[in-house]
Amino acid sequence: MIESCVFADETQNIDAYMGNIIKNIKIGGITNIAGVSVPLEALTALVAPNNYGKSNVLQGVEFAVRFLTAAPQERRQMMAQRTLIPINTSMDSRPFEFEISGTTDNYDYHYGYRFEWATTKEGLQGQRITGEWLRAKGTDEPKYRSLLKRESETEALMAPTPTSRCSKPLAVDGSTLALDRLVGIDKLFFTALVRELQGLSVLRVNTLDNPDGIFSTPYPANGTAFYSTAMPRSGETGYFINSLRQLAPDRYELLRSTLLQLIPGIEDFEPVQVDLSQRADVPFQMPNTYYDIRVKERHNNQYTSINSVSTGCKKILWVLTTAMAASMNGVQLLMFEELENSVHPRLLQSLLQVVDTLAGDTKVITTSHSPFLVKYLRPERIWLGLPSPEGVADFRTIRPSKVKKVLQLASGEDTSVGEYLFEMMLDAEADQEMLDEYFVR
Repeated sequence: MIESCVFADETQNIDAYMGNIIKNIKIGGITNIAGVSVPLEALTALVAPNNYGKSNVLQGVEFAVRFLTAAPQERRQMMAQRTLIPINTSMDSRPFEFEISGTTDNYDYHYGYRFEWATTKEGLQGQRITGEWLRAKGTDEPKYRSLLKRESETEALMAPTPTSRCSKPLAVDGSTLALDRLVGIDKLFFTALVRELQGLSVLRVNTLDNPDGIFSTPYPANGTAFYSTAMPRSGETGYFINSLRQLAPDRYELLRSTLLQLIPGIEDFEPVQVDLSQRADVPFQMPNTYYDIRVKERHNNQYTSINSVSTGCKKILWVLTTAMAASMNGVQLLMFEELENSVHPRLLQSLLQVVDTLAGDTKVITTSHSPFLVKYLRPERIWLGLPSPEGVADFRTIRPSKVKKVLQLASGEDTSVGEYLFEMMLDAEADQEMLDEYFVR
């Protein structure tokens, strides 16, 4: 399911303005993630065997962005979230650290923060923010400069004017980010950048092994009376596609034509709105309206509900809809869990290309344990989970100078490059010097 959404009305902007483009994410000190830095392409993949830490990276990013706008009491609870506190002996004292880099209309920036987890280890107080920083440069400036610097629980320093140094004290505490204080300062010259950071929109999506029921949407008598193209929850996808045809017909036709090209066995599909208000009285409340998707398959003589087609077909339409909705609603980062689930390998390459297109400026990350996905993405878009002697997640990409050599090694083993890389990822006794030679963090 989609973990969060905002429901809007028909007056919303169909083409949401993407004022903040994310370029890189760093995260560490959470679960088994000691430190990962991932440059974001239009579509980036974290590829590793099961139970390695791929989902932990996505969960950590979602957690980090939610922390930005959480209330102080909620932040204290988050800093004590037992399921996320590192327990690996090589990193059990490591603080949580998050940094995001990107570009807005006026700035290129690096923003991050650090906090200590709640712990009973002697000498650590825990549950306190201990670091925060914001470095930025104007789009026509050659160098970054510090706008915010914090190295203690109780005090931060800020740049009060465009030409001054980062020297003005700003009172904070262990559960207050400096961003909270900056947004309330009148005439702050970088308020727009602070608001962009606080407005980050990140969605983590489980791509559903069994997507039954995500298109057929009943609304009760007191339910929504207008169409909306706001980001749909999984169970409202039929309603979203009905709204898309009414409010954004060009987008609807793009979605429709894309699906028909991807799945030749489907000749047509159309969203339908069924009026149930005229049904005979029954001894319980019935919905007024029912939203569904009807599908015409090549060898059938009539349209049927989409719930009658294969799991893979439902999955593909839902993924396409989610990517388009993310772009339309100004989501900066869309994170799919195992995009290839229920999708035939021959369709996977086309699906990746279409998601890349429909997502627009929205960056997309997908996790995967499929060797096929490695085959279909450029090397710089793939981050591989490699064996680590400490037992922590270690994601790296192939050094550009070693791509041809890896292809030659796979060919010499008479195997695909994806299968060759998976053999390396599963090798607990892998030569660490060789990994350092071929892969870079």
